[in-house]
Amino acid sequence: MKRIIAFFCILLTILSSVVFASATENEYESEPVSESETTTEKKEKPNKLPDGEYYIGDINNDGYITAADSRLVLKFSSRQILFTERQCFLADANFNKAVNAQDARLILRIAAKLDKTKKCSLAASADPTLFLAKYDERKYYTSSVNGFSTNITNENVFTQIKSLENYCKQLGNVVTFYFTDVNNEYFIQYNSDRVYRTQCTVKAPYVKSMLNYMEKYNIPLSTKIYLKNGQRWNGHYLSNFKVGTGFTVSELMYYAIRNSDNTAYQMLFDYFGTSHFNENAAKIGSSLRLGSYLFGETSASNMAKHYIDIYKYNGKHKDVFFEHLSNSNTSPLIRNGIPKDVTIMRKSGSGGNATVGYHDCAIVMSEQPFVLVIYTSVNKDRGYDRTPFRKIAEMVYNINETLTYQ
Repeated sequence: MKRIIAFFCILLTILSSVVFASATENEYESEPVSESETTTEKKEKPNKLPDGEYYIGDINNDGYITAADSRLVLKFSSRQILFTERQCFLADANFNKAVNAQDARLILRIAAKLDKTKKCSLAASADPTLFLAKYDERKYYTSSVNGFSTNITNENVFTQIKSLENYCKQLGNVVTFYFTDVNNEYFIQYNSDRVYRTQCTVKAPYVKSMLNYMEKYNIPLSTKIYLKNGQRWNGHYLSNFKVGTGFTVSELMYYAIRNSDNTAYQMLFDYFGTSHFNENAAKIGSSLRLGSYLFGETSASNMAKHYIDIYKYNGKHKDVFFEHLSNSNTSPLIRNGIPKDVTIMRKSGSGGNATVGYHDCAIVMSEQPFVLVIYTSVNKDRGYDRTPFRKIAEMVYNINETLTYQ
């Protein structure tokens, strides 16, 4: 399939260079002009059509018909991209109730003024929701387990997705997860909107927003913060130090991320506050907000937005931050399901009693990086309860390796 696409792309390039040179300026004055047309005159803006009227072949609806529209049709016909119902109708340039390379070639001829286009009105047509069913032959994966869904249309991975779905059925309601690539092209989820206490998985997003704040106001990592009474958490390493002991922000970040030390996180939280975190959460479309409590509540799908945001972080402290995330000293969980030669940045969290929850969030730096967030209510003290993290990670990783990305 890739060879076919490459052949047509080369063919389009050659054909467009030939036909555009031979086209005459005045042949179809009333038609939308091509962006590739060379002229000494200033190109006029396309005529604005009334609402509901379109030019056949103008897939991107910019008022012109160009080689770019033809390339979109090729990508659609090879299942690389999705079309809306309107785009499906406009792409069927030969009106044969199919969208394929023949339409791409015809649209290219229209762009070169070797063929004419037509205006059409979708407002007067039948139910537009039928267009996608008519023109798109892709098969969408249909789940049978409540709470499980995906937007993947690649049939090569349907068997793998079915295995993952069946495994979720065995787990029942104690496990939720959300998978997506870092560009949000694909997703697979299972009950990913169920809300849990974030536990320590929120520490990584908090530190990321904190670093942005520090860079904005030129606050160095060497800034000292002093341990106060009431900030020590039992069982955490920094709780062994006396009140008044000073630690640099760099040291506190190390302990908060690598060792998940609550005392270190409490000191950062009290010093830097929550406004930077909440502003960043709103910016990335997350509903998670932090107040007086350090952790907050959210879902796997919502937390995935924060870990994609971490992946995109490119500040001056990126290297040290990513180094900490790549060397967590907490239980491996998702790490156990990913090949050892693949870098993974992650932050886990757990709690008991009223704050029950055993979670792991990971950025997997495979050839096509992806984010996997697994939120559960399983018992962290039972070794076999780590198995869902490993098995889900294994299956998701293999699916991701099989997918074709744009």
